[in-house]
Amino acid sequence: MFGFGRPPQIEGFEHKVMTVDEMTASGALVVDIRTPPEWHQTGVIEGAKLITFQDPQSFVAAIKDDIADGRDIVLVCRSGSRTQAAGMYLAQTLDNTVISAAGGMIEIVGRQGYQPVAPAA
Repeated sequence: MFGFGRPPQIEGFEHKVMTVDEMTASGALVVDIRTPPEWHQTGVIEGAKLITFQDPQSFVAAIKDDIADGRDIVLVCRSGSRTQAAGMYLAQTLDNTVISAAGGMIEIVGRQGYQPVAPAA
């Protein structure tokens, strides 16, 4: 009745489990929105853009050139909570499809067995 536990339906936004192969095969821009200490603690997805999501304006400014071609954006965090909130907001302001990686790095590394790489210095 109230939709508890399910994100609201927002056009251009998806919250789903994805493998790294699915993310990269789609040609999407993969962005890890965690903090630098988190990147160093667990490692990162190879090729992901590392941008801590602090506010929508600076985040969009940091990725605008990368998404000018209209490609999808896949957001990754630790558990998928931050990416869900950020993604729902961004989908309402961008023309690109925004995908929140459900389960985040916990899913990608812990359940799928992906081997992350060290973040670039």
